[in-house]
Amino acid sequence: MADQPPEPFVAGLKLIAPYVPGFAGAVLALAFIERLTIKGRIVAVVVGLAAAAFLGPAFSALADLFWPGAMPQEVDGAIKFLTGLLGMGCLPPFLTWTRKVAGDPLNLLKIQIGPGASSGVQPTPRVNTEEMP
Repeated sequence: MADQPPEPFVAGLKLIAPYVPGFAGAVLALAFIERLTIKGRIVAVVVGLAAAAFLGPAFSALADLFWPGAMPQEVDGAIKFLTGLLGMGCLPPFLTWTRKVAGDPLNLLKIQIGPGASSGVQPTPRVNTEEMP
């Protein structure tokens, strides 16, 4: 009986076990992200873990709807791993966007009207049909 771990330790492991794949995905994504400070890396891992904790079960439930029969636990872990990996990978572009918005928040509300407006649509050039044979 001395070989068995204490009951609170086992209960604690059961609580954190569903989040381990998401945490691993978030930590793995750190290898691909450059130019983050230590604080930024910690925030990125927390965001990846939060994505795996909150979005991972939703994606697993959605995949379970289309999975024939009972979905294996390995697939559930893989979905949470990928959610943590991709959730953390989306953080740097999101931070860039928030810095841009924080610098000029009214820029989101500006509407440019007139000849100098940049709507992303290029005007079609006029063709002079009188000169064509």
